[in-house]
Amino acid sequence: MPESLDRTPSDQFCSLPRHLSSASAARVVLRGFLSDLKGGERYAEAAELIVTELVAHTVLRPRVPEHLLIDVLFEYTAPSGLRIEVYDTGRVDPGRLPRDSADPEPGLRLVREFASAWGQESSEGELSTSLGWAQLDPPSGTTA
Repeated sequence: MPESLDRTPSDQFCSLPRHLSSASAARVVLRGFLSDLKGGERYAEAAELIVTELVAHTVLRPRVPEHLLIDVLFEYTAPSGLRIEVYDTGRVDPGRLPRDSADPEPGLRLVREFASAWGQESSEGELSTSLGWAQLDPPSGTTA
């Protein structure tokens, strides 16, 4: 009989600097979060790839001054699975806004391939918030 995943809703939040090393730091936090979930290791490979790409995308396509932090949220709920969110918020420099593209960049193509659902959302104004998120369904062969 397949091992059940923990049914307890759980989340982990961290703030990280706008630096490429933050992708590695986010993976460390993710590993700790998943190690506390029964069966959480089944998400590890895809979740690490996804958080790396979402953090790198946020850091490499700056929308706000570099001294501001990015926020990362990991949330597990049964039966939904694992949700990963990466936020940046701050005063927008209009000259640094990214161009929209119908075809995601290479890293975001990986997110699209490994996530059951994903997206990007943003709000504009004096303060801008950008959110990249991905949802991972419970791995096959588990009961949530």
